[in-house]
Amino acid sequence: MLGLLLFVCAGYYAVPLADSDFWWHIAAGRDILQRGALPMVDPFGVFPAADVIRNDTVLKGQWLGQVVLYGLFEAGGINAVVAFRVAVLLACIALIYTRARWLAATNPLALWAVLALVALNAFGFGGERPQLLSFLFAALFFVCIDLARQRRDWRWLLPLPVITVLWANSHGGVILGVLLLGLWSVLGWLDKSLSSRERGQWLAVSGAVFLASLLTPNGIQTYLYLLQLEGSVLQQRTSEYTSTLQLYALGFVWPQLWAYAWFALAALGLTGLLWLRRWQEVAVVAFLAAISISSYRYFAFFLFIAAPYLMLGLGRLMPENLGRVATLRRVQALVAGILVVVLISGVARGTVFRGGLYQAAYPIAIADFIEQEKLSGSAFNNLEWGGYLLWRLGGQVQPYIDGRMLDMSRFPPYTHILWATPQGVQLFNRGNFQLVILPYHGRFDPQRYKLIDYLAAQSDWRLAYRDAQGVVFVRRAARDFFGGRP
Repeated sequence: MLGLLLFVCAGYYAVPLADSDFWWHIAAGRDILQRGALPMVDPFGVFPAADVIRNDTVLKGQWLGQVVLYGLFEAGGINAVVAFRVAVLLACIALIYTRARWLAATNPLALWAVLALVALNAFGFGGERPQLLSFLFAALFFVCIDLARQRRDWRWLLPLPVITVLWANSHGGVILGVLLLGLWSVLGWLDKSLSSRERGQWLAVSGAVFLASLLTPNGIQTYLYLLQLEGSVLQQRTSEYTSTLQLYALGFVWPQLWAYAWFALAALGLTGLLWLRRWQEVAVVAFLAAISISSYRYFAFFLFIAAPYLMLGLGRLMPENLGRVATLRRVQALVAGILVVVLISGVARGTVFRGGLYQAAYPIAIADFIEQEKLSGSAFNNLEWGGYLLWRLGGQVQPYIDGRMLDMSRFPPYTHILWATPQGVQLFNRGNFQLVILPYHGRFDPQRYKLIDYLAAQSDWRLAYRDAQGVVFVRRAARDFFGGRP
């Protein structure tokens, strides 16, 4: 049953690569390997080092994950990265099942209801970024915690500092692991079955994990950056920070329904955990639920960490006869039938086991044109295309902005310029741009960018290229346009 579930999930998780941040991550990984050192300032020259904490955190805080992604891309191209994404998500689901068995959370209805919702919701977390490693490390982190608790042997906690070091150098999500382990260890003092020595061992490992999280190029700055980010303009303008309860505002209807179903299931599971007096599990589930309601970017951790505990709590609420072998077989037969139908449907529609690149997400033809015509100079671009332009045209074209957002003060001027407000026009003219590279509108907003219409009416700008994705404008005075051709 687990094999069938993973096979179906693999089919649906194997979709073309479409993440806008992927390109600047592998560009950073390439730069790190070529230089043999971590960058101290923006290696692409897009942003000044205006904010030291943000600059250091973004440039160096994910170096291991960026090197891994670039290595995969160099070794096997886009499909190697897609396969890595699929493998990580499947590993997280398999570890949920394994942890559930250790916890004896094997009620068939609870088990397959939770796994089904994890599988559905995990589809939204296939972004090819270092966060994939963060999900895997979080799942492994709680494998150690569950083994140590169930077997009353603190030695299962010894791998945690090693996992933490790898996690901390791959993604800032390590802070979540440190906080949850600390919370778990403190609440361990409420567990009367633990001796004082055992409680001390848990706290000691928690301290060691915190120190291990500082073994990065940024040290304590990783924590300071998280505090700095709260309430910032970037957080307000980034879709990842949308509440998981408001995904519909971004146009995500089905993901919203699956998220609502998960929270409903979580509420029931939390009730069962309270009944069982599993205070540490209650605290972990409640904490993850709270931060997931606040921000969608934490929702994957809620899925991969809390799922076995919810199975345990749900099993407590269900009648005992639902756990009998006959019931198990009926549930498995039903689930198997559903999975086969879902797989056949995906094969018929051609929506499973795909790879490659989702070309509509990137200005591929536009970059080809710029390379062919040897256009160069400072370019105003939209944020989502910035990473791809860095990867394809770095050194030839200087983007104005990209997804790293090392300088958050650049975002308000960027918005004004996009919409050609009076202030934006002044900022644009002072920018001394030679190129403008834009799609017609944003990913979540169908309204046409006003800057395109403004430039079309300017005598010193010429529309050099356009296709279904976007446009390229060239300043007439910047070069003898097309080698002198009119």
